[in-house]
Amino acid sequence: MGQRSPLVTLAATAVGLVALLVVNSTQTGTSSPGAAAPSVPATTSPPPSPDPTPTATPPAASKTTPAQQIVAVYTGRTTGREATLAIAVKGGRAAAYVCDGRSVEAWLTGTHTAGRLALRSKAGDQLVGTVAAEAVTGTVTVRGRQWSFTIDKADPPAGLYRAKTSSNTIGWIILPDGSQVGIDNDGTPAPAPPLDPASGAATVGGAEVTAASITGDETF
Repeated sequence: MGQRSPLVTLAATAVGLVALLVVNSTQTGTSSPGAAAPSVPATTSPPPSPDPTPTATPPAASKTTPAQQIVAVYTGRTTGREATLAIAVKGGRAAAYVCDGRSVEAWLTGTHTAGRLALRSKAGDQLVGTVAAEAVTGTVTVRGRQWSFTIDKADPPAGLYRAKTSSNTIGWIILPDGSQVGIDNDGTPAPAPPLDPASGAATVGGAEVTAASITGDETF
């Protein structure tokens, strides 16, 4: 058998090299099935926080009850004009003064409940009445004598005033027309001296005293 010529051998070698290059090129361009690109997890934003539910602010508590808001003074005369009367009402309390301007008088205190008055003095005198918006109607009993009355609401300076010294207790009722009725009692009752309602000053026995306006919650 004869020897291959050098040209044949060289051609065969070249064909093999070309085949090898083609194979390498094919393998390099083909992705391996197991070499999948790693997946990147999607970025998820947290859901927005809900707006906080507003807290309802409770209404401010009232500093006073409806009864405590009632402040009024009523003045007038008994039905038969036997005496002059003043009643001061403040919330659930009330105070009254009845006098004839000469010698008969009584200071009474007590309760105001659902429009009803129930007052007593230390001597046992009594007053009962019904309070309306503009008037009080009832009866007052002093020293065993009972008088009926209907007296009207009064605006300052009309009202009820009282002064007390070491020996005297003085009461004044000022009516809407400006007239005054009162008693100065130092053990021997006598008409009260004139009172200046603007300053609350009066002169008793040569000395000046200051009267307080009675509002209804006092205790005598």
